[in-house]
Amino acid sequence: MNLNELPPDSEVFIDSNIFTYHLLGYKRYRESVRDFLIKIESGVYKGFINEIVISEVVHNVLRVKICEKYNILPIDFARFIKSNPQTISEVNLDKAIDILSMANLQLIQEIEINMVKDHISKYNLLSADAIHTVSCNIQDIQHIATNDSDFERAIFLNVWTP
Repeated sequence: MNLNELPPDSEVFIDSNIFTYHLLGYKRYRESVRDFLIKIESGVYKGFINEIVISEVVHNVLRVKICEKYNILPIDFARFIKSNPQTISEVNLDKAIDILSMANLQLIQEIEINMVKDHISKYNLLSADAIHTVSCNIQDIQHIATNDSDFERAIFLNVWTP
């Protein structure tokens, strides 16, 4: 389902790729993601994230910015950072932190470990995605904004794509 068709007043979990597209200016999804995030901030929707989303968004911004600045391939990022940790502090993360702290965006912190295991096997998800679906289950969230088709296997979620 298309993200711009999400019904008003919906509670929606926002996957890291939505924020990453916005922060890194991915042209294909620029308008759709920008409009969606404006609707979150203005209260049309209530957004939810968890600590995994924060970690992934910040990591993605760091990886792309450092790879661009030092002309390295993404596959070489981890090795480069281990040898050059000071480059991490060169990246301005203000926009990422601002967007992850916007109004009408709530952090879900309660995770039940046994539920993660169950979601991994029940929906055939990797661990981070299973943590996202558990977050949705715990908060009774039925919508997820993502570009990851793996979430379609979580039958209780309506997947909205940019």
